[in-house]
Amino acid sequence: MISTATSPVHTPAAIPITVVTAATIRSLRTLLRSPALLVSPLAQSLFFLLVYTGQLSTVGETYLPGGSFIAFLLPLILVTGVATGAGAAGTLVHQDVSSGYLDRLRMAHGTSAPFLAGTLVATLIVVAFQQVVTVEGAVLVGYRPGALPGVVAMLGLMLVLGLAVALFTVALAVRGASTSSINLVTLVVFGMSFFTGFFAPVEQLSGWMRAVATINPITYLVETAR
Repeated sequence: MISTATSPVHTPAAIPITVVTAATIRSLRTLLRSPALLVSPLAQSLFFLLVYTGQLSTVGETYLPGGSFIAFLLPLILVTGVATGAGAAGTLVHQDVSSGYLDRLRMAHGTSAPFLAGTLVATLIVVAFQQVVTVEGAVLVGYRPGALPGVVAMLGLMLVLGLAVALFTVALAVRGASTSSINLVTLVVFGMSFFTGFFAPVEQLSGWMRAVATINPITYLVETAR
């Protein structure tokens, strides 16, 4: 009689969930040990918030009848912070690709998708934290949020942008792009944010700036958040 040994059978969903969780924890630890990836986007957002509101809030309220300049400015501050913070996903994956770590994981598990998903989840967790701290900073300088669902919707919309930026940078990293190419994605989104109604509503802009803001997709994201 020939006996055959049966290896343990794992359900297809069990392994990815476990691996994604482990990859998320690993990426969070890496982000916590990397101040440039964790602190810089938050410091940038708070810096812009303090400078712009400190210098322009009084002027801004003159052409925003019945509106708060801080509330008007906050979505764009969040956009620049999210674009910078979400780029960390591509940086983390690039490190794993360069070291060969991602290839070893792919050989061991047959796919690298759960590990990439873990990096995305960790990045979005950090981006969400950065947003909350930025909103709290805005409250300290005079921002008075409206209904809670509206604030949550604004932060959720920003997370969608963060996911898009993170996915694009991860795709570049997997394709072997350089760190400068990955950083260029966040720089482009950051730059595009200034070609919107940054300090004034789009309808109050004039000339070529109004034309550019009208076709700029970031404009519609910001207007929806406002």
